[in-house]
Amino acid sequence: TQENVLVDPLQVLRCDVRVFRCGPILKIVLRILEASLAASRSQLSRHLLDKPLLEKSGQLTSDAEREELKNALVAAQESAALQILLEACLETEEDQSKPELMWSLREVRSIICSFLHQIFISEPSLAKLVHFQGYPRELLFVTVQGIPSMHICLDFIPELLSQASLEKQIFAVDLVSHLSIQYALPKAMSIARLCVNTLSTLLSVLPSDMRLELFQPVLKSLVRICTAFPSLLEDITS
Repeated sequence: TQENVLVDPLQVLRCDVRVFRCGPILKIVLRILEASLAASRSQLSRHLLDKPLLEKSGQLTSDAEREELKNALVAAQESAALQILLEACLETEEDQSKPELMWSLREVRSIICSFLHQIFISEPSLAKLVHFQGYPRELLFVTVQGIPSMHICLDFIPELLSQASLEKQIFAVDLVSHLSIQYALPKAMSIARLCVNTLSTLLSVLPSDMRLELFQPVLKSLVRICTAFPSLLEDITS
């Protein structure tokens, strides 16, 4: 029902998987999703107005805290929707076995990337959240080439790179390598150099088993960085 969708907009994406290989239908679903997310945001805001905090009781002590919780819930819903759409861009064995599905996959990727572009432009914080959550690295080629606003990731990659998780650091380096190919700009080169310096530091402090865990996945990334910025070759090889 409409009320259920307002409470959980992600229900819109719990549809037949064939929808994610049919461009025209997917466009309709994305419009419904966009409207459902907007309606859910509006309903949550309305709920705060209709249910004012009359006295300090329980865990919530101020309207600011309630607003913060509302924003966190909205961000969680919207980032989850974007993660589902990104997963739909993954190539499956069925796609590989049927040429017509490969054509459909290309169309679907284009549609989803256009949708994500509009979201990232209107809500840059969502772009940051989605990339801090991470997604399959094989999709970075798709997102960087297909989403024109991906260059905004350069603003928060240093923070992503400073995370303690090796998985996040690998994701950050891989993201930088694709952005370097797509946007061979001074800012991208500066971030790429930061990645190289960070990897060099990690090489000196990590135990041998963790070095392999870190450097094996980023070898292709380093090749891309060298391709985009040959001047960094000496830093990388040293």
